[in-house]
Amino acid sequence: MQPRRYYPSWLPPNPRERAALTRLKRRQNLVIIWLIGLLPAGVIAAIATGSSDLLVPLTLFWIVAGMVLAQRVSAIPCPRCGEQFSGREQLPYWSGLLNRRCDSCGLTLKSDRGM
Repeated sequence: MQPRRYYPSWLPPNPRERAALTRLKRRQNLVIIWLIGLLPAGVIAAIATGSSDLLVPLTLFWIVAGMVLAQRVSAIPCPRCGEQFSGREQLPYWSGLLNRRCDSCGLTLKSDRGM
């Protein structure tokens, strides 16, 4: 096991880290959009089929898929220190979707930081 490295919080991300942070931010936003999209998808499914029989299975699928996606996003490692970007990988996974700073080294998702 490598010794833990400490980085100053003011240190701006290098280009490789910035690209990884952009991907992480995009994944967080896509999962949030997926979870918010449950309501319109349920209404469209109910209107398209003419009944609400499809609503319960669709809702269960949507929530389970959202939880799996949220868990995957919360397990993404920080591009700078290699630790999990969101230190909480347990339920609720929502903290990984809303986390904007690495819990280990303090690297942020803000694109204007350090420029």
